[in-house]
Amino acid sequence: MTISERIKMLRKELKLSQEEFGNKLGVSRDVIGNIEYDRLKRPEQKEPIYKLICKEFKINELWLRTGEGPREAQIIRDEYTQAVNEIDVRDPKARQAILNYWKLSEEDKKLFWKFIERFLTK
Repeated sequence: MTISERIKMLRKELKLSQEEFGNKLGVSRDVIGNIEYDRLKRPEQKEPIYKLICKEFKINELWLRTGEGPREAQIIRDEYTQAVNEIDVRDPKARQAILNYWKLSEEDKKLFWKFIERFLTK
């Protein structure tokens, strides 16, 4: 079974139309149809949808991609982990800012926080 077939099966098991499924993900019925029939060929078109499906329906990403492992994802209880997952999927600017910060030297990180503290007190 392909990832497209697993997505279609999941949608049908949830008794949702393509439009209803798309609405829950914030995308159109056409996007869901294209995913189910594997019409989107470029990964950058599909990856955000796969992540949204996993998040919205609490699906194990390994199962969605490969069919291996349990279908249901383990519930993430850590607020930080939830925030990181959300930012990764829905906020590309914040994601890039976090990555850029992570790559800074320790000295530059200290300067960054000094600027932020000064900015917040004025």
